Amino acid sequence: AKTSPVPITPIYTASYPGGGAKLTSKIIEALTGIITGDDYNSNEETNNVVSIRTYYPHFIASKVDLTSEFIRSILVVRNPLNAVPSLHNFVYESENKLPEHFIRAPSDAWLEWRDKNFATEISSWAIHIRSWMYRSENKSDRLVISFERLADENLGPLEVTRLAEFLGREDGVSTRQPEDMPCIWWKVVNFKNLAMLLQNQQWNWGTRRLRQRKLQEAGFLPPPASGEKIIAQIQEDADAKREAAKDADSPHQTDPNAPQITEDQMMAIKKMQQEQQQQQQPFLREQEELFSENSFSIRGGAKYLPSYTEDQLKMAIDTISNLLFEFENEQTLSAALSNYILDAKKRLDLIQKENEHVKSNIAAAVEGGAPPPNENSSPST
Repeated sequence: AKTSPVPITPIYTASYPGGGAKLTSKIIEALTGIITGDDYNSNEETNNVVSIRTYYPHFIASKVDLTSEFIRSILVVRNPLNAVPSLHNFVYESENKLPEHFIRAPSDAWLEWRDKNFATEISSWAIHIRSWMYRSENKSDRLVISFERLADENLGPLEVTRLAEFLGREDGVSTRQPEDMPCIWWKVVNFKNLAMLLQNQQWNWGTRRLRQRKLQEAGFLPPPASGEKIIAQIQEDADAKREAAKDADSPHQTDPNAPQITEDQMMAIKKMQQEQQQQQQPFLREQEELFSENSFSIRGGAKYLPSYTEDQLKMAIDTISNLLFEFENEQTLSAALSNYILDAKKRLDLIQKENEHVKSNIAAAVEGGAPPPNENSSPST
């Protein structure tokens, strides 16, 4: 993406921290070919960027002028039960002087931070939505995007299409064609799967040829040309034997039963490699750019579902329900909020069932004269 060659009025792209504004900005750049900015430069000359990313009014954001000439805005909403832990990961990285999107905070660190900050953060999440919903008097100046829909394989391209239509209303901004939307979504959002593929430590990445084959099998590179698989397999077998010999720290011994590569096959292999390198060069350059910009979180560390207490889930349900009542006529927002309430109720129901199970076990143990089980095993803690 580049700066705009003509002056344009940027759009605010707003989300609660960890709510998807950064991912949305990457999609905007892919749709328009114009770079985006953030709220740290929103008070400077910004008529060469297509949008300005901001977390305002959250305290980690830079102050923005909501009465400025930048009238139009995109509000990205995300389930607070997922957005708040994402914010904590950022806080944990910052406190430990780690790069962004580097590591997931340990579960014990999450539990401690959650109990100190959840009430404040769920309130802040709601304030953020209200601030941006009431900022635009004209509904046509505001677009609400659901992070969950945007990240969904089936619904994502539809959300990208809505983004493109909204962006294209601005003078000086043109977007890609509708038929390009699935491809744009895949390149920006689904590349996370490629990142995980490349980081899979179970695979042997000893040779470039094997790496290419793995990427081809996963659908990230074009499939081999006709007849190429046989030649590649012969070469791969030979490579494997050489690698095995090196690992054994012994001189390579020629196996008379091993497949022999003829001179014609070797020439075909070299030609194949040259063609593949030319074909894959643009793809690999594009992926390297995406990785370097960290457009989507690929944090390391142990994965876990961030837990909440009963009281915290009830607080979340009340907060989201109030917003739903307030914005029931806003179709996209009300649909997202309804789903968030359902998710919170499912989590609450699970905790209550587990707690009832623990209580019944304690009662049975006491009645039978056995020591009661440890109550700390409950997931509500």
